Amino acid sequence: MKPDRENRVWMIAGALGSMVLGIALIPLRSFTSASNLAFVFLAFAIVVAELGGRSAALVTAVMSAISLNFFLTEPYLTLAISKSEDVVAFLALAACGLIAAAFGKRRARSIELAGRAGEELDIVRRLVEHLRDGVPLNEVLSHLRQSFNLNAVVLRDESERVLASSPANWTRALPEVQLAPDTLLPSGESRVTFGRAGLRLPTGGGRLRIRSDGGHAYLDLWGGSSDGFGLRESQALNIAASILGHELSRRRARP
Repeated sequence: MKPDRENRVWMIAGALGSMVLGIALIPLRSFTSASNLAFVFLAFAIVVAELGGRSAALVTAVMSAISLNFFLTEPYLTLAISKSEDVVAFLALAACGLIAAAFGKRRARSIELAGRAGEELDIVRRLVEHLRDGVPLNEVLSHLRQSFNLNAVVLRDESERVLASSPANWTRALPEVQLAPDTLLPSGESRVTFGRAGLRLPTGGGRLRIRSDGGHAYLDLWGGSSDGFGLRESQALNIAASILGHELSRRRARP
């Protein structure tokens, strides 16, 4: 299930579950106070926050407070509250639900970051496999271009001779901006642009200098997404460039 669709499912489940929970607890309202029943809603909100993330937890927290007020606090079946302790229970439930939602947001963000890290490791792993299996460099660069959502990738030797490119007919002028390893920050540039994910490559492209035995090479990059690169993506791309440098050294060492 896609993340957006899964979030909507949990939002609906949290909202409906809060109302069903309020109805199910009606027989207990004559035996205990609403403040005690609020703990049941709080436990439900925590579960939804853990499984469904921030948005679902927010919906659940709001609907739980409304359900507690409507079904379990006097006067019943209205949104009015007559007892001061019930007001405290209502506010405490709403506040604790929002706290659970905040932790749900942090967990969702951690899961997203972990997923991205796994994807980046997979990109590097596939690159190594392609080079080991003798896949042509043009196809290797095509894999990198698609994986990092770039417009173009060109590999050049130290004399600016094109060794491989993707797409094959890319004819743009050489990038004038040098990119710093790891971060992809443009060297000597006073202005940088950022997208939703992080740093964006310069409009005219940027180049990474690759070290290889007996010389160096360049990996020229042109961005294709307005989102930019996060730090992990920048590091993964730099690792990929280093691997290409080792591959060039290996090919130069062939008899």
